[in-house]
Amino acid sequence: MMKHRHKNKKPGKGSKGCKKPAKQNGKKAASKVASAPQFVHSNDHANREAELKKKRVEEMREKQQAAREQERHRRRTIESYCQHVLQRQEEFEHKVVEYSDVILEVLDARDPLGCRCFQMEEAVLQAEGNKKLVLVLNKIDLVPKEVVEKWLDYLRNELPTVAFKASTQHQVKNLNRCTVPVDQASESLLKSKACFGAENLMRVLGNYCRLGEVRTHIRVGVVGLPNVGKSSLINSLKRSRACSVGAVPGITKFMQEVYLDKFIRLLDAPGIVPGPNSEVGTILRNCVHVQKLADPVTPVETILQRCNLEEISNYYGISGFQTTEHFLTAVAHRLGKKKKGGIYSQEQAAKAVLADWASGKISFYTLPPATHTLPAHLSAEIIKEMTEVFDIEDTEQANEDTMECLATGEADELLGDMDPLEMEIKWLHSPMMKIADAMENKTTVYKIGDLTGYCTNPNRHQMGWAKRNVDHYPMNNSTVNVCPVDRRPVLQRIMETDLLQQGQALASALKNKKKMQKRTDKLASKLSDSMMSVLDLSGNADDGGD
Repeated sequence: MMKHRHKNKKPGKGSKGCKKPAKQNGKKAASKVASAPQFVHSNDHANREAELKKKRVEEMREKQQAAREQERHRRRTIESYCQHVLQRQEEFEHKVVEYSDVILEVLDARDPLGCRCFQMEEAVLQAEGNKKLVLVLNKIDLVPKEVVEKWLDYLRNELPTVAFKASTQHQVKNLNRCTVPVDQASESLLKSKACFGAENLMRVLGNYCRLGEVRTHIRVGVVGLPNVGKSSLINSLKRSRACSVGAVPGITKFMQEVYLDKFIRLLDAPGIVPGPNSEVGTILRNCVHVQKLADPVTPVETILQRCNLEEISNYYGISGFQTTEHFLTAVAHRLGKKKKGGIYSQEQAAKAVLADWASGKISFYTLPPATHTLPAHLSAEIIKEMTEVFDIEDTEQANEDTMECLATGEADELLGDMDPLEMEIKWLHSPMMKIADAMENKTTVYKIGDLTGYCTNPNRHQMGWAKRNVDHYPMNNSTVNVCPVDRRPVLQRIMETDLLQQGQALASALKNKKKMQKRTDKLASKLSDSMMSVLDLSGNADDGGD
């Protein structure tokens, strides 16, 4: 029999054996209240989360408020926009009129009367200091020659008027200016980006600088509606990008001074916003940014009423439309302007049409009134004074030369008035270059009528342009490779080559140009040496005779 190692102990107080007597005596254990565990940082974490949530809600509310303000700003009317700008405009006008001796009012040749600001003209003529006013008819390349001549005749009865075409080049320096004689300018020169009428305008300003035999310093203010070409005119006269330019209004935001030379300083000011006028008329004068328009469809309807529908159809490649909505839908389909769901957006198409209108891609012009009435702020004395100061007869002759330059297409371009890149490489394929290559390759240059070729028979070789003999013409029994001269421009030939080979072709053309320059210098030095030797011989002979 195993003995128990431990003795049985009596159940102590609080053990299971004591529950029954406790229940009999009526005593119950106190119940514990269930609660979440207490952490040290729980309250700080909750407070921080609440603060972050509140901050996010406030930020979202501010963003929504800013979006509503932006939408309200975008949807405000043209009248409120004009009132907002008029205050700053008055300051700029006052400064330009006060600081300037001569005011150039730039007009768009497509609608000169719509671009004139008669209030500004009256302020100039009534200002102290005997201010002078000159009208500049810009963008004459967008209007037929006959229309420009009619507008010059109409405006010349009021104020001195200068025909002008600003340079449209994008380079920073050396902007082209047409300085060739009028009877030698070609039609392709007009289609280039060169400037026309700058010499005439500089002559007008130079006449005002001269008081007898003394030249004085003058300030010239350039004013006009937005997007009529004020900054482009200054850049064309300066022949560099002194001012920022663009096809949208509001590029020039402050007045700046540009030194043209030691006698003339130009003042470029923001565009003049017209006074109370129709909303469509203000938009079509390019006084409002296209992207800020709430209703761009209505101005397009006015454009279709004023312009030639056949030209618009040819430009956009659209035909057969009856209404403005059909036209905008076709333009949106043509340009790929869509909204959500694949629906063609008429608003985006209308803004694209207005952008083409502002840039001059859509042909449009107005004719001068049949009867001329003198404005109230002009008188016969003022017109006579302006005519005497600016030598109006010389200006009229220069305008006629400029207009003749627009229609001339007989002579070739001069290299000094071309694009710099064309100026560098166009003459590489000239007849002199062909002759030099023929001399280097030991081939004979010959002509048969209008055809120029090279005789590659080495037995028939003769250097240079000697007297005409049998060696200059191909024989019946000789091997002749006739190579007609490719008279296309070098740039055109380079652009027609493969895209990966254009850089190599351009480098080769420039290399040939340098080679030709070396040959020319060598021939010039030889000619100079021969002339010096002849002079020395003649001098020695004279000395010997004495």
